[in-house]
Amino acid sequence: MNSIEMFNFLDFAIRLSIVVVALLLSSLLIKIDADVIRSRIYVSFKKIKNYFVLLTAGFLLYLADAYMSISEPVAVSSGEHDMLLGISSAVFEVLILIFLVNLYVAIRVPDKRIL
Repeated sequence: MNSIEMFNFLDFAIRLSIVVVALLLSSLLIKIDADVIRSRIYVSFKKIKNYFVLLTAGFLLYLADAYMSISEPVAVSSGEHDMLLGISSAVFEVLILIFLVNLYVAIRVPDKRIL
């Protein structure tokens, strides 16, 4: 497997993980009352806020990706920026996954053994 195939596989795996975590999070949001969700997010708000600030950096990478595609369409189509665009896209996807996982951990039902 060459590096492009490996990168494509990792990209697919990260995107699949985002979908799975989003489905878990949405099913959790449907099951749990809004007041309980609010209190659980309040308890871990500082941690979630830090991950959201990190995600904001990912949004800046996402914006830079779009800006490069618009401002230099010839360079993008010729493949000059493929590595940079791929890395920024992968970092953005990983940051989204990290944020969603931490949001899921903050909202989910605590382990019965802890209580």
